[in-house]
Amino acid sequence: MIWLLVIALAAMALMPFDARARFGERRNARAARLALPGFVDSLGAALGAGLSLELALAEIAPTLARPLDERCRRAAASLRLGAPLDAALAEFASAVPAQDLAGIQIVLLSFHRAGGPVRRRLERVAALLRGRHALEEEHAALTAQGRVSAIVLVALAPLGGALFTLLMPSYGRTLIEKGLGLLALAVILEIAGGVWLARIVRTPAEKHQLASLVDAVVIGLDAGLTFEQSLRALVGRAPRLARLPEARRLLADLTLGRGRSQAFKAFAASGPAEARVSGLVSAATRLGAPLAELLVAQADALRETERRRAEAHARRLPIHMLFPLTFCVLPALLIVFLGPPLLSLLR
Repeated sequence: MIWLLVIALAAMALMPFDARARFGERRNARAARLALPGFVDSLGAALGAGLSLELALAEIAPTLARPLDERCRRAAASLRLGAPLDAALAEFASAVPAQDLAGIQIVLLSFHRAGGPVRRRLERVAALLRGRHALEEEHAALTAQGRVSAIVLVALAPLGGALFTLLMPSYGRTLIEKGLGLLALAVILEIAGGVWLARIVRTPAEKHQLASLVDAVVIGLDAGLTFEQSLRALVGRAPRLARLPEARRLLADLTLGRGRSQAFKAFAASGPAEARVSGLVSAATRLGAPLAELLVAQADALRETERRRAEAHARRLPIHMLFPLTFCVLPALLIVFLGPPLLSLLR
């Protein structure tokens, strides 16, 4: 028993350090994502001024926040040693999500091969990144109240039980000795309520990445690639977006020689948003219209739809949370708070 107590105390002593490390990693990752559009703007300005990519990275590295400054110096050093551009840009992979880095890689590889107005292309990448990050921050802000409420509700029973046990040792002893079945039931209800609440407050934005997919295709088109080449480059460089079944199916249909009309018809069957994108691509290809500009407007419309969906989801949260509160959390609270007094009276 003493050894179990020692192990528990050691685990409690080590947990804050581990939690602090995870919090620091998340904070650095978030800081890198927020600083990425500024890095892209600075890189575009340096390349537009006539510097090579190696010199541009070396020049802007001191102006960046951590951890992008260190990654930028490593990328410049890799290019100086003769490493391929892909390998040099891979230095950012540990600090920046692949879906954010994919557009930058596409533009820089295209500029490395054929030149062109790289500053304007990188400015578009930075604008798309800012729009994507703003939407994610808005999603998080809209559901923050629901997430905090869910944590407080789930924590009420264990915290209340621990407080009563500290103030009245007989409380915990009675619950363990005479109400072990009730305690097990309360734990099961707490777990069920926590899982139920977690599913409710989870933002639906992670499930829908079509706007990010369209953004990346626009970047490829602006860099001089065709629609198929842009989609192939995206699927190869952004695993998170590549997991979209619609993107994989469309790329497979186009790669295996299926007709464009048939491939986009199958893509349009995935949903109304996919149908609009498919119609735009088909019409622009047939009429010779500038596809990139049309897709930019479509991506903005998709983000606006996502914003409204997140707002509606946030408004429905209090109603949806009533069900786990009524059937799981509240019964667990009653068991923990009223169980020992009732068991003492029945004794």
